[in-house]
Amino acid sequence: MGIRITYRNKCFLVTFILFVISLFPLMAESDSLRITYKIDSLESLLSVSSDPHVTIPLLTSLAELNNQTPAEVVWLERCYEEAYRIDSLPAIYFTLFNLSRHYYNEFGKRDSLLYWGKKVDSISQSWNEYPNVLFDVKSYSCQDLLWNGEYEQALNEALNEYRLASKIKHPYGLVRCTESLGLIYKRMRRDSDAVVIFQEGIDMLDDMECTEVKRTETRMRMRSYQAECAFKVCPFERASDIFERYEEAVDSMDRLNKQTETFVNVKREYWLLYSLYADLYIRENMLPEARQMLEKAKQYVGNVVVDGDYVENTYLVTQAHYYRKIGNLSRAIQLIDEIFKTERIPGDLRFKAEILEEQGKLEEALALYDELNTISLQQNKQTFFRQVNQLRTLHELNNKEIQEHEIQLNNERMAQKQQQFFFLSVVSLVLLCLSYILFGYYRRARRLKDELLLEKQSLLESENNLEQEKVKAEESSRMKSAFIANMSHEIRTPLNAIVGFSGLLVDDSTELEEREEYAAVTHNNTEQLLNLVNDVLDLSRMEAGDLNFKFGDYPLIECCQSALDSICHRVPEGVALTFTPDTIPVTLHTDTLRLQQILTNLLTNAVKFTQEGEINLAYEVVDEGKQVRISVTDTGCGIPKEKQAAVFRRFEKLDDYKAGAGLGLSICTLIADRLGGTLSIDPTYESGARFVFTHPCEIPFSVYSQGKGGATLVFRYKSKN
Repeated sequence: MGIRITYRNKCFLVTFILFVISLFPLMAESDSLRITYKIDSLESLLSVSSDPHVTIPLLTSLAELNNQTPAEVVWLERCYEEAYRIDSLPAIYFTLFNLSRHYYNEFGKRDSLLYWGKKVDSISQSWNEYPNVLFDVKSYSCQDLLWNGEYEQALNEALNEYRLASKIKHPYGLVRCTESLGLIYKRMRRDSDAVVIFQEGIDMLDDMECTEVKRTETRMRMRSYQAECAFKVCPFERASDIFERYEEAVDSMDRLNKQTETFVNVKREYWLLYSLYADLYIRENMLPEARQMLEKAKQYVGNVVVDGDYVENTYLVTQAHYYRKIGNLSRAIQLIDEIFKTERIPGDLRFKAEILEEQGKLEEALALYDELNTISLQQNKQTFFRQVNQLRTLHELNNKEIQEHEIQLNNERMAQKQQQFFFLSVVSLVLLCLSYILFGYYRRARRLKDELLLEKQSLLESENNLEQEKVKAEESSRMKSAFIANMSHEIRTPLNAIVGFSGLLVDDSTELEEREEYAAVTHNNTEQLLNLVNDVLDLSRMEAGDLNFKFGDYPLIECCQSALDSICHRVPEGVALTFTPDTIPVTLHTDTLRLQQILTNLLTNAVKFTQEGEINLAYEVVDEGKQVRISVTDTGCGIPKEKQAAVFRRFEKLDDYKAGAGLGLSICTLIADRLGGTLSIDPTYESGARFVFTHPCEIPFSVYSQGKGGATLVFRYKSKN
């Protein structure tokens, strides 16, 4: 489970990288150039990482970009090795599915298809599950048999797949085996039955547990098969309705391609759609509409998935039908001859023979009819041999059943002989029981001994726990004493000043100028006492989890100005107070009061320890707009490096003669953590002290890029004079 969570988290990072790549300005370039650029970018990312959690998403994207090419196999096999190494089932299933799909689309690669199919079957059995990819590879195997003319075997595999999917009630498996059955009916020229079967599969698509891309692609594919059958047998209204739904499915897939960056070849589907549409109109003698559809199909010529894709010949035969209808018989024959360069199927042979008859070329037509008759005889002969082989298989199965019956009789004879040893078995059982009782006594004694050892160990562990609790209690007592000692000193000092100077204020002999000075001292000590109480209360509420934070969107520059305004009157003479904002406007999602509390505490500390020079508040957007770095820099006495880690602890003071309880920085650290940031000291700065607070932010990349080139301005809130 830990591996899967790690894989998922790192996949988010890689997905973000891929998204950034897709935003580059490549819209003006062609599809091939854009794909080449993406491949180069992904290969560059792949070369700098060896972590499987990072490389697997990159490899899957490279495989998709190299669809149905030799390079796809290389990337997929490497992806399979990486996924198997970290036991990532989603990646393993993805790779096995695409390898099976690749070899299914390659002619004569059945051995490779079966090899990867067995891998899927083995893994699914070991995990005792039935993933979608299991039914994908079973369908590929069934359809591969179908294209090779092994109709009976294809039908058996489709029925076995249907039984399995029905048994476990697997919606996706039912859709896939329904698709295979529809293709078998289509191949056997039972187009009416195929239309019904495909519609049943389409109706089950909404119940499939898969991604929307997978569902849409499956709907588009089954609609294409249904349309190929419908234009042959369905009435025009019914066929038109099927074609319209086919076009809607292709449009939906095209939209998903653009939204999700998938690489399904919808242009090939448009080519097939408009070719079939044209054939439908030709059948109805609607030649102007057929011509329009052929013009639309012409826009997508050449968009094939694999070499020898049947959509090419579908387009050519549709053109041939059209030219025959308009009387251009020579052009129709040229197109059919072009098809014959790749395949000679009975339907095209019959079509050419009919044209030759119309032209009066009876000898050529007769030769084609002879070829048709030869093909028919060969097909019947092949069917006969397949049926003979099936009968032979059934005969062998019958012989096997006879042999199994004989084995069963032999087993019964052996059972009768075994009964003769029953008495000896009973005696042996009694002896075994006695041995078991003795062994039970032995195990009981051993168990009691082990329990005593466990109790002893438990007592030792309890003693250790008590010792640890004692240490914790002593530490708590020490911290309480330290707290009382610090608080008694820090409270007594301002109270003494308040009481003493309050008495002087009511003395009639005190001059007005002295009264103003005493009032200022009293006010200053009152503020110190109030700040001390507030710090203690804030610290207590934060530890108890009762301190509320009110988050909202606030301009950072206004927060900084408010903090500067609140402390500028405390800056001593000879010290300049400056503010250096970034050129990029920053709006933070934060609690503005708590953010100002951090800034005010940091600026107050800087004022406290700086007698000359400068105090600077600055912020800068870093990490490509993901964080803002706020710093408070002074030219005071600074903090020794060996004490920099200690200043964030409670009641830690570098100068015991300075006002304060040593709680400010520890409170700031807790607030920074609640705001999602960090507070630290810059150890490289040696001219005083520099505290750095980082806060997360979300600045668009375009705003960040434009703002980085501007000049930085420094605002003086208070000059040295």
